Amino acid sequence: MGQFRLLSFSAEVTNKEGLNFHLGLEETKKLLVQLKTLPAIKEAFVLSIPERTEILYFSSEAMDDAIYAAIVSIKAQDDFPEANLFQHSCNEEMALAHLTELCFGVQASTYGSVPLFPQFITAFSIASQFGMTGELLEQWWSHLISTNKEIKNEVSFQFPNFSISYTVSDMVTELIRKVKTPKIAIIGFNALGRRIYQSLTEKGFTNISIVESSIKSFSSLKGRELKNFIFEPFDQIKNVLQENDILISTLEDLESVLSQDPESPELTAPKVLIDLSIKGEFLNWLNHHELVISFELADIYQIIENKMEINKKWLKKAKPLIARKNATFFDWMDKKKGLDMLNQANELLMKNPFGGQYFTKVLSSDSLKVKNVMSTSLVNKLLLKRSIEQISSKSPYKDIVNYERIVNEFYLYN
Repeated sequence: MGQFRLLSFSAEVTNKEGLNFHLGLEETKKLLVQLKTLPAIKEAFVLSIPERTEILYFSSEAMDDAIYAAIVSIKAQDDFPEANLFQHSCNEEMALAHLTELCFGVQASTYGSVPLFPQFITAFSIASQFGMTGELLEQWWSHLISTNKEIKNEVSFQFPNFSISYTVSDMVTELIRKVKTPKIAIIGFNALGRRIYQSLTEKGFTNISIVESSIKSFSSLKGRELKNFIFEPFDQIKNVLQENDILISTLEDLESVLSQDPESPELTAPKVLIDLSIKGEFLNWLNHHELVISFELADIYQIIENKMEINKKWLKKAKPLIARKNATFFDWMDKKKGLDMLNQANELLMKNPFGGQYFTKVLSSDSLKVKNVMSTSLVNKLLLKRSIEQISSKSPYKDIVNYERIVNEFYLYN
């Protein structure tokens, strides 16, 4: 027998940026390969994103030290979080409930949080690929899929993120539903501009024009992000305003970065201006142009507030639904463990092939020991069955610490 245990690391545990870490795809695969070599670990699931790392494993004993050592060897970095920054939980019900809340974004008590169901799909797929999923994890995954379907059928829409960058990219998606190839420009590539660019790239927008003073601002971009923008210097701002459909400004003061005051461009087509900056006179005229639909930072905050109110109502319906679904799964696992316990107890009672009496085997962690023949073996067998059935039906599985101890004590005192 065994139980699920959870080893967690959250970026919120430490304020030192250098200590924050997560496992990439290849590193996750390497960790699963190492976990598979540990005989005590029967099943395992690894979810790792920049904000947190969750390692769920099923074993008969705590394997935290071995898992931590495996992570250290895989990461091979000097400045690594100490072992005490990883939180351990041996309470199955609390661990699985915690992961379920993360999966569906109901962990935050007031407005909810970003749901991680897509990341859970990836994590489970990798665990299955490396042979680390068994009956219990398979059943838990079916439970998550069933819960996700029920949430979609019975609970209204949830807004998964309240950040300005996500809200702006979401607005752009809604605004261009009827435009096949919208042209988008971001004026200013500061921290906010970068996050908006990354959100738009994740949503599938391509060839985004970015107005900035120097190409050096893009040196930290990697992969698809490095190939998805068109650099425009500030002296081309007039052409950018004319040629693009959606203009997103993140500059606090546009005039300070212009070498000279350009003339206001003539607009011949409708534009959307999302101005997240403290406006100067140059962009101010766009707010009153008949071809421009403008949004200011205050409008974005109002949208976020409305989303938060919607999420409060969503959370009141979703959280009880998830709790009910969890209770159903925990009941299944409780009965499954009780049945496994009973089956193993039955195996301890072996009939003598040369007679009608029963021998009993007492299972310990060291070896199997044979006890003398019990004169009332049939009575004891029936009593043992009923005792374990009663334990499995009336006690939560988390209270059955060690079935071996239960069986041993029964035979020692009977």
